[in-house]
Amino acid sequence: MEDSKNSIYALKTSVGQEKNVARMLARKIRDSGIEINAILVPESLRGYILVESSSKIDMRNPAIRVPHLRGVVEGKTEGEAKIEFEEVKRFLKPEPIISSIKKGSIVELISGPFKGERAKVIRIDESREEVVLELIEAAVPIPVTVKGDQIRIIQKEAD
Repeated sequence: MEDSKNSIYALKTSVGQEKNVARMLARKIRDSGIEINAILVPESLRGYILVESSSKIDMRNPAIRVPHLRGVVEGKTEGEAKIEFEEVKRFLKPEPIISSIKKGSIVELISGPFKGERAKVIRIDESREEVVLELIEAAVPIPVTVKGDQIRIIQKEAD
């Protein structure tokens, strides 16, 4: 897992362009021969990607220059940009989205046929990662079952 020769660096990107930057960077380094072992794009870390490399990341290198890549995040000590492996571990196994949802919470559907609608959480099925909702603005309360990744929490509220 952890190699003492390799270092992990945080690279700043434009928000929303993390995956595009990672793809372009991977393509450019493959052709140039720069030794980058891994690129990680954590969902919860917007505007940054993590790169594992055995050599120091130098933004002046033309092979690393890609659109929307802003630079290397500097560390606590001057000239130091490394991140400890312990800090990266939490991004490797993220917490399930469903665990932060509570019965009675107000959510917004972000995909599917009811996209943009607000709903109240009635029941949570953690084993299947599904949530049963009741649409707020519907004339007749109809339970709708959706996957946990199709909703965004607007207001946390427990009954």
